[in-house]
Amino acid sequence: MTRLPRHVSIVIFSVSILANILMAGYLFFSPRRTLPISKKESQANFQYLAPRIFAENQNDVLINFIELRTKLQTYVTPIPDRIGVFFEYLPSGTSIGINEKQEYLVASLLKVPVAMAAYESIIEGKLKEDTVLTLDKSHLDPYFGALWQEGPGYQLTLSDAIQRMLKQSDNTAARVIFDKLPPGAVENIFDQLDIPKVINESQPVVTPKNYASILKSLYLSSILPKEESQKLLTILTQTDFNDRIVAGIPQGVPVAHKIGFHTYPNLNQSIYTDCGIVYPPSRPFILCIMVQSSEERALLYMKDISRMVYTYVTSYEKNK
Repeated sequence: MTRLPRHVSIVIFSVSILANILMAGYLFFSPRRTLPISKKESQANFQYLAPRIFAENQNDVLINFIELRTKLQTYVTPIPDRIGVFFEYLPSGTSIGINEKQEYLVASLLKVPVAMAAYESIIEGKLKEDTVLTLDKSHLDPYFGALWQEGPGYQLTLSDAIQRMLKQSDNTAARVIFDKLPPGAVENIFDQLDIPKVINESQPVVTPKNYASILKSLYLSSILPKEESQKLLTILTQTDFNDRIVAGIPQGVPVAHKIGFHTYPNLNQSIYTDCGIVYPPSRPFILCIMVQSSEERALLYMKDISRMVYTYVTSYEKNK
């Protein structure tokens, strides 16, 4: 066997070492690969979560939103009332904002972070879904929901209270849940999403843009595990309020959303809000609309904008 010259052997040996180092570096520093997902954890069981968290090959539908931005600006600009809109196309992350940083009283929109905080406490072992809650006189609130009619001493599970709070926007359910949470639990949700805790009129305020991050955190399962995120989004598709964003969406298309309402007794105006995830096949999007106006005009604005966005997203063709 012919021996290689010494300098050639040294080169080959060096290349071999370098290759091993590079391979080790790749294995150590490369992104962790997701193991194949069992049939139990397939996307079919989590239809309201983002496909990307299941490590599937996702072919995003690419859309040019310049025309939609123009349409929304043309619609919103002449409106005499205060209105903020934020839209995000979830497959690509493209967003459109019109007055999206205007602040509005959070009102019943706060109930989604309350539910998230409740599930965090369940995961941490501080509460259970079957934890029994007892109504106190201080919990009773007749403005939204019917739970207050049960009166002091009525008992229900935490899971049932969450359902009532989100489906009927029940204020009494929200109060009894909030009292059961550890101190600072709801504030912690805002901190995790880097949402400023601004107080106005003794109540927290929120913008269309930063509230959208709450819904997106559920869609991406970035705060709660998949099972809990899916539970909350499923409940939000079953709410009793169909006269705002849902009014502009064809029947049968799921919309996971939460409405809010705050009235000013001395004004002929109130704050109406609706923020949700709309699920047309392969083209889900977030839409958050906040309006200070009369009820009639606010509901009309929301329906028109929702229908405009849905029609554009679902009818857009790549070669347009």
